[in-house]
Amino acid sequence: MQKLKVEYVRKEDRGTLIQVSTGEWKQLNILEIKKGNVFGGHYHKEKEELFYVIFGKVEFVIENDKGTFTEILGKGECLLVEPYDKHTICALQDSTLGELLSTSYDEKDVYE
Repeated sequence: MQKLKVEYVRKEDRGTLIQVSTGEWKQLNILEIKKGNVFGGHYHKEKEELFYVIFGKVEFVIENDKGTFTEILGKGECLLVEPYDKHTICALQDSTLGELLSTSYDEKDVYE
């Protein structure tokens, strides 16, 4: 797990451009999680996932061979979940997240 900063932000009168990642990603998902609900509770052996909070506030619980870690993320913050990081996301508020995957979804790479 790595808490990351967005790579670039440009604000102007017309609006704002936020460059989250220039990595090589295979899939983009949008997660909409209602307050109090939980997603995840699994890990992947192959896949990295980059989560970016578009709106709201979430708590990530990451379990791996180094221990258990909790990160609270709000709008504009991102977190990289690495292979073997068991990850659970709890919405502290109604939340929308972007999720970039290093490989396309494969149910064979989901472990509880």
